[in-house]
Amino acid sequence: MTPSLPPSTRSPAAAGLSQAAQKQQFALQVCSECQTVQYPPRDVCAHCLGDALPWQPVSPYATLMASTTLHHSNEPYFQEKLPWRIGTVQLDCGPVAIAHLSASLQSGDRVCVSLELDPAGVGVLVAHPLSPTRHQETQP
Repeated sequence: MTPSLPPSTRSPAAAGLSQAAQKQQFALQVCSECQTVQYPPRDVCAHCLGDALPWQPVSPYATLMASTTLHHSNEPYFQEKLPWRIGTVQLDCGPVAIAHLSASLQSGDRVCVSLELDPAGVGVLVAHPLSPTRHQETQP
């Protein structure tokens, strides 16, 4: 049986996530006019509506605000891997994002977020513990 793949449909603006992940770089769009870091990727700045949003390396550090464990999914890829942990992270560079989590992370933990390619070749955010004593198992 052929293993299923995660959903791969993304907006054209989100292609930069996959490109950054391929380079093993944590980069997001940064507005050239007001310097606001954008997430999720978009065509115009959420702050000033500027349309020059180059991809730039930004700080990968964040605080885990909340987490949950998914026990159900309509997507075959995720159904095969349940339970699946995700969480909301407040990135030090500004935006709030949803990221895949390791089992050891708890609300309030400081994390390092990376862009990783999932099995469909799409860039996804994965939060890793900062502490070297914690396990770094993730589910991209």
